[in-house]
Amino acid sequence: MAQFTFTNNTYAGEALAGFMASTLLEADSVKRGLLTVINDVKSRKVILDVDDDVVLQDPSGLFNDQGTTAQQTESYLDPVVYEFMKQEQWDKLAQAWEAQSLKPGAFMDYEGVVDLSDFMVQRYLTKIQIANERLYWLGKSATKEASFTASFNGLLPTISAASGVYKVGLGKPATSMSASAISASGVVTVSSTATLSDGDVVSITGVTGTIKDTTNGGSGIDVQGQSYFIQVASATTFKLVRNYNEINTRKPATFSGSASAATVSYINASNVLDVLTGVYAQLDPADRSQEDFNLQIPLHVGYAYAQAQANKAVNVLNAFSDSKKMDYLGLPLQLMNHWQANTILGARSSNLFLGVDLLGDASELSTVYMKPYTNDDVVRMKARMKAAVNFKFANELFYLSA
Repeated sequence: MAQFTFTNNTYAGEALAGFMASTLLEADSVKRGLLTVINDVKSRKVILDVDDDVVLQDPSGLFNDQGTTAQQTESYLDPVVYEFMKQEQWDKLAQAWEAQSLKPGAFMDYEGVVDLSDFMVQRYLTKIQIANERLYWLGKSATKEASFTASFNGLLPTISAASGVYKVGLGKPATSMSASAISASGVVTVSSTATLSDGDVVSITGVTGTIKDTTNGGSGIDVQGQSYFIQVASATTFKLVRNYNEINTRKPATFSGSASAATVSYINASNVLDVLTGVYAQLDPADRSQEDFNLQIPLHVGYAYAQAQANKAVNVLNAFSDSKKMDYLGLPLQLMNHWQANTILGARSSNLFLGVDLLGDASELSTVYMKPYTNDDVVRMKARMKAAVNFKFANELFYLSA
């Protein structure tokens, strides 16, 4: 287990045993066993990939090799070290967090006892877990919490760019439409919104124009490749309400510039059954039949599937009140939190890897009360983590995206 350093014993409470393991390994998909975790990854780790065919031959008294050549390739886990650093003002901490445990009428600003493990868990643990979950799957560029310099591609971008992966797009009439304009207020003009509903999530590609998403300020980011919750405005227009990546902050989407053309792709209640039918038919039976195979879908696709089930349940009592089973023709669907919109991944957990180093010096948590050293009444906390992700067999992955 990672070692935790407390440089001042003013604070009581247990050492934060397990904190680093919790932040790195209790991300949602890891807890559900959707990734294979490899510990003690201190530097580049080679994952050997070996594959071959089987030839059934005539019986022979002499050994007769089948004559095929085993294909040997390598994939790698290149660990990245990154940190979380936070400074808290002591008197604010005492009043806001420890007031209930102090004696009535005495805030004991400089003598109070802070249970650091509870403080860290309550205030930061869940947020770090979510950030790591997004980092593992989406990569640094799509994880706004990640500001470190090193490259971290994430599983979905790596799979999307890899050759050999069975890839399917959403460019069919039932799952995409052409937009003739996107205004600076986020209003999209299409030929018809008949198949769209409020709350659907659309992905925008093929953008022509100067439009930028300015939700987080500055000059903004390209709308190309972004996904949005929508509100239908008319028979031919809908509004981009919130960037799907802002689902936790709930910030309304804002834009600058405009677009003269774009492609809008979506999976919603109107087409989700057809999408899943097509996905199911294209999965490799040899992979689909394995116990560790998972079909992973974002939350909004799960909601669409539940709605479609209710819509199809004609004259069924409680069709719109009972919870819906998340599987398709006996194949369980894994609902993925903090994931990429309009994306479906079929993969075995033994083919997706997360490398960590819980025993190394690069995984630690330290806390310092600065008053004895600098006379500043602040607490500084620093957590250092190390992780890497990759897959092994590209030809055993199914990937659907916009």
